[in-house]
Amino acid sequence: MPRIPVAQLKLNMALSRQPFLLREKSSTTTRTGSAMLRIVLADRTGTIAGVFFDVPGNVADSLTVGQGVEVTGRVSEFKGQLQINIERIVPARLGNPEEFLPVAKRPMGEMVEEFEALRADIRDADLSRLLGAIFDDKATYEAFVRAPAAKVNHHACVGGLLEHTLSVARLVLTACDLYPELHRDLVLTAALLHDLGKIRAYDPLTFDLTEEGSLLTHLYCGAALVERAIDTLPGFDPTLRMRVLHALLSHHGRLENGSPVLPMSLEAIVLHFADNLDADARGALDHLQRSEGDGGVFTEYSTMHETRLYRGSQDSLSSSPPRQQSLL
Repeated sequence: MPRIPVAQLKLNMALSRQPFLLREKSSTTTRTGSAMLRIVLADRTGTIAGVFFDVPGNVADSLTVGQGVEVTGRVSEFKGQLQINIERIVPARLGNPEEFLPVAKRPMGEMVEEFEALRADIRDADLSRLLGAIFDDKATYEAFVRAPAAKVNHHACVGGLLEHTLSVARLVLTACDLYPELHRDLVLTAALLHDLGKIRAYDPLTFDLTEEGSLLTHLYCGAALVERAIDTLPGFDPTLRMRVLHALLSHHGRLENGSPVLPMSLEAIVLHFADNLDADARGALDHLQRSEGDGGVFTEYSTMHETRLYRGSQDSLSSSPPRQQSLL
């Protein structure tokens, strides 16, 4: 049967040898003690959970996260969410695994064009040289534009890191209009580089943390990449070097959130809140979208936001009121 995208799967639909990318797997047992396999399957249109009851002992070991599988079974429902009750699952070769990964909401070409325009807008000679030293490297650039920004919480997709970076850049530029005391080139450069370490910290297919990401964090990985690039640039301003690295290392804002130091400069403070705003807002939008079928005015619990999210009644806020012309 032809491949059915995840977004088109319906309750009670029968599946025969459907290809998916295996995103997660875990083995457990039922209350009666029988073996059970839980998995998460994906394609470009989304993800869906799967469960295999009374799974044969060799099946789980034959499957590799980040690789393709063929699934036979039926779409069912569990706690208001669709899942696949699996009858058979085997490893399969996918012609192009990235066709089975979610992609950024914005077109890639449009995002790359905007990123290059922001790079070109940097007037400070040292900061312009720094961005060139990093992004003129073809391998680094290709990894950057295709990397995810997270495994689950926000921008968990191909191009997600670039999409998040551009949003943070737009936010800090808005802040520059509000606070002209900001060093515009510095805060924009920091925005473009703040999550660079994610090209090393996340696997581009599974979106899982790599060993380097787990042990060193993307903050250190990014700061180390930037520091090495600065070291190749003769005459780079040492104060500017410290200010760039400080903004990168402090952008999570709190020690308990992974930053080794709190934001101490105006640029670092603005970067931290811009990063938080985009991550939290996009994470909320993604969580609301994932739980569209739940019904009710609240979503299921969001681990990212540590609460349920309020969606309101179905007909509330269905459209924004017309804008009134300002009298000011």
